[in-house]
Amino acid sequence: MVRADAARNRAKLVAAAREVFAERGFGATLDDIARHAGVGTGTAYRHFPNKQAIAAEVLADATSAIAQDAREALAVEDPWDGLVLFFERNAVRQVADRGLYETLTGQGNDEEQARIWPQVLEAVTELFERARAAGVVRPDAVLQDIAAIFALLGPAFEMSRSTSADVWRRYLALMLDGLRPNGQAPFPVPPPPLDQLDVILSAGKHRQKPTRSG
Repeated sequence: MVRADAARNRAKLVAAAREVFAERGFGATLDDIARHAGVGTGTAYRHFPNKQAIAAEVLADATSAIAQDAREALAVEDPWDGLVLFFERNAVRQVADRGLYETLTGQGNDEEQARIWPQVLEAVTELFERARAAGVVRPDAVLQDIAAIFALLGPAFEMSRSTSADVWRRYLALMLDGLRPNGQAPFPVPPPPLDQLDVILSAGKHRQKPTRSG
């Protein structure tokens, strides 16, 4: 049976990790999280062997929230409005949470990225297919284009963090216009296969900075 003080310390560490990763991304260490939580480093390591372990717990919550966003967007009557709502809510999440953005774009833990993206795409499949069936998304658009749009929005997210302005909304609107069936010529090349998300998201990986594993 877990002692009450141990349970409290674990909860404090997870809450602190959520805040530290959101602000600093995965450059933060488990030592940083312990300081933010106001507990000793030894206490942190008794609960989590490394920062990857605590990050997995934090990111599981974030993945659940993204799936919930998709379910709520399906409740929107207009298929296009529902798809836009999903993009906007998740853009807000990624601007506010640097760690989530880094994971989704391949700058965090590779195992977590491989676990999270299939769940994200599974959550949004029905939403995307509903919009395409309604004719509000161009017929040659595919599900993996959603991953690419979020990856390409990275610089706009960073500008928004730096300026506290929602500049990302401008560039999201530009990209979403490209999904509309407005008589455009077909895409000149096919997308990467869905099982090669690392190719779609590889643009984010070259920005990764070496970090300590603690």
